[in-house]
Amino acid sequence: MHLDGLRWRPLTRREPTIAGLDLEIPAGQRVLLAGASGSGKSTVLRALAGLLDPEDGEGTALREPPERAGEAGLLLQNPAHAMVAATTHREACFGPENAALPRPEIHERAAAALAAAKVGVAPSRPPLDASGGQQQRIALAGTLALDPSLLLLDEPTSMLDEETAEQVREAILAAARDATLVLAEHRLGPWLEHMDRLVVLGPQARVLADGPPAAVLAAHPDLLREAGVLAADGHAADGHAPDEQATDGPVPDEQAADGKVPDAPDGEVIAALRQVTVPSRGLTTPLDLALHVGRLTALTGPSGAGKTTVLRTLLGAAEAASGTVDRPAPERIAAVPQNPEHSFVAATVRAEVTASPWAEDPDLAEELLHRAGLAHLADVHPHRLSGGEQRRLAIAAALAQAPDLLVLDEPTVGLDAHRRDEVGALLAEATSRGAAVLVATHDAELIARADHHCRLPAPPSTTPPPPPRRRVPADALNPLTLSLLGILAAIGSFAVQTWQGGLLALLPTVLLAPLAVRTPRGAALRLLPVLLSAAGLAWTTALLGEAPALSGEAWLLGLKEAARITAFVAPGVLALASVEATALGDALGQRLRLPARPVVASVVALVRVGHLGRQWDTIVETRSRRGLGGVRSPRLLAGATLALLVDTLRGAEQQALAMDARGFAAADRRTWAEPSPLGRADLLGAVLAVGFLVWPALAELLVG
Repeated sequence: MHLDGLRWRPLTRREPTIAGLDLEIPAGQRVLLAGASGSGKSTVLRALAGLLDPEDGEGTALREPPERAGEAGLLLQNPAHAMVAATTHREACFGPENAALPRPEIHERAAAALAAAKVGVAPSRPPLDASGGQQQRIALAGTLALDPSLLLLDEPTSMLDEETAEQVREAILAAARDATLVLAEHRLGPWLEHMDRLVVLGPQARVLADGPPAAVLAAHPDLLREAGVLAADGHAADGHAPDEQATDGPVPDEQAADGKVPDAPDGEVIAALRQVTVPSRGLTTPLDLALHVGRLTALTGPSGAGKTTVLRTLLGAAEAASGTVDRPAPERIAAVPQNPEHSFVAATVRAEVTASPWAEDPDLAEELLHRAGLAHLADVHPHRLSGGEQRRLAIAAALAQAPDLLVLDEPTVGLDAHRRDEVGALLAEATSRGAAVLVATHDAELIARADHHCRLPAPPSTTPPPPPRRRVPADALNPLTLSLLGILAAIGSFAVQTWQGGLLALLPTVLLAPLAVRTPRGAALRLLPVLLSAAGLAWTTALLGEAPALSGEAWLLGLKEAARITAFVAPGVLALASVEATALGDALGQRLRLPARPVVASVVALVRVGHLGRQWDTIVETRSRRGLGGVRSPRLLAGATLALLVDTLRGAEQQALAMDARGFAAADRRTWAEPSPLGRADLLGAVLAVGFLVWPALAELLVG
C-alpha cells in the first residue's frame, strides 16, 4: 500500500492539507502516525482508505477505493459520526451485512467485536444515547467486526479512561495481528513498544521523521518537541491520570497533583451539586461538588460514569433524579461541549470568536485567536477545521466571553502537546480573572493543573438494558402489513363526501387504535399535529368555503374536510408508530427486494432524525448561553434552525464516509442480520387494510 505524491486541498481551503506526500506501508506493518493538531493525519488515513471524495476537494495520486467490503476499516475521530443503527447490536452488524455474510456469521462477528472492544453496553441500547467514550468503543467494534486486512484508526482511545484504554489497545493489537495497522495518535506513550514504525508529520503532512519508534525518538528530540509530539520534558505522554481507579463513591475536592489542600483560600462557591444522582444517564452514586471562584476543578472517572451528565445537570440541561443543584446564575456562563461543532454559530473562525455580545474586548479575541494557533485560519468555516482545531476554536470562543463560570467537556482531546499546554494556560488565565472552571477530562496533565479533583466511581460493568417496550397486538404484524394498512386507509378516505360519512369513516380507527397504542400520551403526541391540521382545515373551509362564511352549512363542510384529512392520515400514523426504522428496512430489503443501498440509507436517516431533538436542545442552549437571545427569541430560533440544518448536513457527510468505511460503498449485494417474517397475523392485517379501503365508501352509502 502506498501513496505517491499525494496532494489534497479541500475546496474551502486556500492551502493544501497534504502537499506531495510519499508514503509506502508494507503489508502487516504497524505504523504510528504522529504530528501536531491540523497536520493532516486524519486526511492521510482517509486517503489510505481510498475515501477522499473528489467532490470535496482536489488532489493527485489518490488511492483507489477498497475492492471488497471489509478490506480497509477506518475509525473516525468523532465516534458520533460513525453511528448508523438503532441499536448497539445492529451497529456492530452493519459491516458484516455489507460484506453479505451469512446471518449466523454476522451475529458471531458482532458479538465477538463488541466483546473485544469492551463495549459493556446493552445490545438493545441506541448508540447515540451512549457516552462519548462508550460511542468510541461501539464505533471500534463496528470496525473490528469487518475483520479488515487494513486497520486505520484515528485516536481510538482518546475518550477512554486508562483501564479501559489499555483493554481496547489489547483488542486493537490482537485484531491487527495479521493485518496492517496505521494509527493516528497524540498520546504516543502506550503505543510505542507495540509499533514497528513512527511517522511524524509536519505542516501539510510533510514527513519530518520516519523510522523505528525508539530510533526516531532518540534522533530527533528537539524536532519532536517543536512539532508537539513530545511534551516539554521530552516524554511521550500517556495522557491518563495514574490514580484514576474505580472507587465506591465520588472523591470530591481532592488536590489532583499531590493530594494536598491548596495553600490559598478558596473563593466563594458559585455553583454546587448536593447529593445529586441521575441514574438514567449513568450517575448512580450521590455526588457533592462545589465550584469556587478562581479555581479549576477536574472531574474524572471511567467512561460512562456520568461526567457529561454532571456538566449538563450543572448547566440546567439535565434534571437530577435526587439531590439539589445550586446555580446562583452568574452573569456569564460559558460551556464547551464534547462535540465542539455543536457550539459553532458563525461562518468564519474570526467571527466565531467574536460572536457573543459578551466578547467585548477585540484585543482579547485576537489574542485568543493567535494563542489557539488559528490566526492563519481566520477566514475558514469552523466546520472545515480538523477535530483538534475545532476544539481549540470552541475554547477560544468561550474564553472570549470572559465568563464567571466556564464548563468544558474533554477540552484536550485531539490536541498535541503544545496545544494542550496552551489550553492549560488559557484555563489558568480564566481562573486568575476570577472564573470558576470545571473540566471533565482523562488528561493527567490537565488534572495536575487543577486546584480540586472530583473522581466519579466506575459504572456497572454492563449497563442495564432499556426497559422493554410495552407489547401491543400490532407488534405481531410485519412492517409491510402496517404500511399497507396506512396506504389503503389513505386511499379509502377519498370516498368521503359528507360530514356524516366522514365521521363514520373514522369509526374503525377509533375502535382499532388501542391495538397499536403503547401509551395514551404517545398516541396523543403523534395525533396532535393531525388533529391541529384538521381543525385548521375546518376553520379555513368554514371561513373561505363555498357556503356563507361561518354559517351552519359552512361549519358542516369544514367538519367533512376535517374528517376526511383525519381518516387520510390517522390510521397510518397509529399503525406505523409501532414500526422501528431498522425493522422497516429489513422488510423492504428482504420482502420487497428493493435495492439494498437506498433502503439502508433511508433507515440510517430515520435513525438520525429521531435524535434531532437532542441536537436542537444543545444548539439552542449553546446560543442562549452565549448571549445570543432567549430560548424563545425569534432571532435565536431562526439561527438555531439554520445551525441544525448545517449540522445535519455536515453530520450526513461524515456519516456517509463512516458508512463507506464499513463497506457500504461496495455493498451491491447485501445480507440482513435479522429476518422479516410474514405470518398468519399478517393475513388478518391485510384483511383489515382492505376493510379500511372500502369502509368509507360503504359509510357514504349508509348515510345516503
